[in-house]
Amino acid sequence: MCLERKVDIRDWTHFVPVVQATLNHTPVLSLATKAPVELFCVLPAASPLDFGIDSEAGLVTIDVTSGDIDRKQAALRTRVQEMHRKMQIARSEQTQRNQNMQRGARKANFDVGDYVLRSRVDQKYNDKLLVTWIGPYQVVGTDEHSFRHLVTDAESDVHASCLKFYADESFEITEEILEHVAAQGIVLTVAEFKDQRWNSAKRCYKILVEWKGLEPIEDSWKTLKSLYKDIPVMAKQFEAAKEDAQLSATIEQL
Repeated sequence: MCLERKVDIRDWTHFVPVVQATLNHTPVLSLATKAPVELFCVLPAASPLDFGIDSEAGLVTIDVTSGDIDRKQAALRTRVQEMHRKMQIARSEQTQRNQNMQRGARKANFDVGDYVLRSRVDQKYNDKLLVTWIGPYQVVGTDEHSFRHLVTDAESDVHASCLKFYADESFEITEEILEHVAAQGIVLTVAEFKDQRWNSAKRCYKILVEWKGLEPIEDSWKTLKSLYKDIPVMAKQFEAAKEDAQLSATIEQL
């Protein structure tokens, strides 16, 4: 307001009466849509739109009544409601189309020996799963479906809805393909918890983890907090086997 009226910022107190008058004459929900001047002074509330100040003409009366404002607000409200109604109809139709497309199970377009891509859920964001297609893998069984990793030869059971056809069984596995698969990162599975130790610097427990498919020399220390978040059942079983009071107290706080 000081900038608009080109008034020194130190003279802001000159605008206090204007702000107070506006607050006192503005209806609020906490006063049942009444203005403070109506309830405390029993005076009609004046609208800030009743008059204006012009630098040349002085006081200028604005010919706008409360009835005009109410009619314009009602017209605006009607237009907004109509716009939202059309949006809701379009969204409902799109939802129905999506449901119609997903009705019934889709038959898998691959068979044993073919190569497929697998969907991997990397993270969850705003209740939506962020999925990355990785692979290719080779289908080795039909029990919904089993596939083999091209680098580690590890076999996994994955539902057909999480697989997508990549190439038939005549697909040639080259060194470039193997490098591509290896670069995608391999999700390791915990075989067992072998030992624990207290990290005084970070004030947390570290657990020695044995990984399935890896050599004992590749065992690594992981924080108890991260392991408990991913595999709480195994962490509880490890706690029960160790019978360590401090370890139990730490898990209870997680």
